[in-house]
Amino acid sequence: MSDLTPSSNSKRWLITLSGAARSLSAVRAGADLALAAGAFGQQVTLVFSGEGLEFLKPAPAHDELLYRLLGSLPFYEIEKVHALTLHGEHPPFRSDLPVVTMTPDQWVAAAAGADIVVNY
Repeated sequence: MSDLTPSSNSKRWLITLSGAARSLSAVRAGADLALAAGAFGQQVTLVFSGEGLEFLKPAPAHDELLYRLLGSLPFYEIEKVHALTLHGEHPPFRSDLPVVTMTPDQWVAAAAGADIVVNY
């Protein structure tokens, strides 16, 4: 984790990527937003849900470049990502990125605590 102290301009972002892997433009836009926010010292909670969970699988099913880009998230101060799962699901996740499961109730709490909430 970075030793940068959040400034008064730092906001808490909740970005959820739930778009279909076959419609990559929204997922790519959400990933770009997360990377930019992280690069500028914002506190980013990045959540994958629905069909967006495809990007957390051990091997890329669709867009390998986007899959590799997501692997660089820790370099942008996004140390882990969250997988919104239901009923205690624990699917296998990729090994190059720390993935933490999140329940719908935890997502609601994260949304309530965020300054900015964006869904793709």
